[in-house]
Amino acid sequence: MADAIIQSFGVLNYSGMLFNKGNTKTPFSSLIGGKRKTTNSVEFATGQEYTTSGGSQPAISETASLTAPDSTYITREQKTNVTQIFHESVYISYAKQSNMGTLSGVNIAGQTANPANELDFQVAARMQKIARDIEYTFIQGVYNKSAADGTANKTRGMNAAITTNQLSNDGEGLRVWDVANAMKLIYDSQGDTNGLVLWVDAVTLFQLNADAEANGNTIVPAARNINGIAIDTLLTPLGTIGVYLGEFLPSGTALIFNPSVISPVEQPVPGKGNFFMEELSKTGAGAKYQIFGQLGLDHGPEWMHAKITGISTSFTKPKAGVKIYAVDPLPTVDELPVIDTVTLSGTPTKGTATDSLVVTYVGTPTASATLTYKWQRANTPTGTFADIASATGATYTPVEADVGKYIRCVVTAAGTAAGTKASNSKKVIDSGT
Repeated sequence: MADAIIQSFGVLNYSGMLFNKGNTKTPFSSLIGGKRKTTNSVEFATGQEYTTSGGSQPAISETASLTAPDSTYITREQKTNVTQIFHESVYISYAKQSNMGTLSGVNIAGQTANPANELDFQVAARMQKIARDIEYTFIQGVYNKSAADGTANKTRGMNAAITTNQLSNDGEGLRVWDVANAMKLIYDSQGDTNGLVLWVDAVTLFQLNADAEANGNTIVPAARNINGIAIDTLLTPLGTIGVYLGEFLPSGTALIFNPSVISPVEQPVPGKGNFFMEELSKTGAGAKYQIFGQLGLDHGPEWMHAKITGISTSFTKPKAGVKIYAVDPLPTVDELPVIDTVTLSGTPTKGTATDSLVVTYVGTPTASATLTYKWQRANTPTGTFADIASATGATYTPVEADVGKYIRCVVTAAGTAAGTKASNSKKVIDSGT
């Protein structure tokens, strides 16, 4: 593609305040920016991992202790990520640089062009774009290690890095207990639950605030400050966790991460540094500059973080109300019982009908509820489930296409009960297995 050169009639000069309609926020980059690392290699280590056994009571007799046990050893595994290139250019004619006094649009006597220097403005705008690209990459970056000069290295972001501690919300709004369950996954993986930050979008933040308020809890605003980023604090059964309205999250996803183990990794060019600007060779009465930098993310041990997917992407504002104090008892209002759990038992096997689902309720239906069923299939137990065509019975007989996949059933109650709930998922085996 040909260069887009900044010229007098292509980029007009105006007077008045400058306002950027775009988003220049980079909170995640700011949060981890205090621990920058450098590397002289595209690939860098994010750490080594090893596992020790233990947690049981040995039973060694005196006689047995006279013979030393067989020796064992512990192996280590190195984890890595890569830096990637961020590259922008600015090309401006000499005529444009010297023509900042010619104004267009509505002008009032005595006003001057804003900006006063076109090159400075264009460079600053390019740097803002690079900063947002870095922010996106650090959250949603998909890993690729190049095996040829013509292939781009891509750094692994937080969303792709978190593979161990994952929790699906099955289309429901985020609640305090969901956050606590994700923190428990980190705890069970031997991660540290102190100093964690929950990264959410606006809808998920509304859901969390509504749930906290409904349970007499409070999200304390700006209770912590990390590198200039004000972090709210939520109290959970497993302790406090920071909460922040973040950027670039996949739809229906919230991330929990430990900032103390995350760092940006720079790969500077000798003699030039990182994210430097230099003028390129001239071909006429203008100047072309390039901005070049290489950066990657050290996300640390991925099991020290967690991810919640399948969060509802909509929010219904709670109805406003007031507390009523009365001397006489208030009349009660009957409410329909709602589905609490749906349990799929047994091992789903090709050619054999599944066991009957066990449905429990919050409350007791006065008579048998009318239940409808929708069987679904996914590649992983927490993956994206899709409806199985014509599978709407109380049981389901798996077919060849289901073998090795995971199935579940979404049950909806009507009549004497209400609510919709997805069962646990189970892997389908072949009848000959």
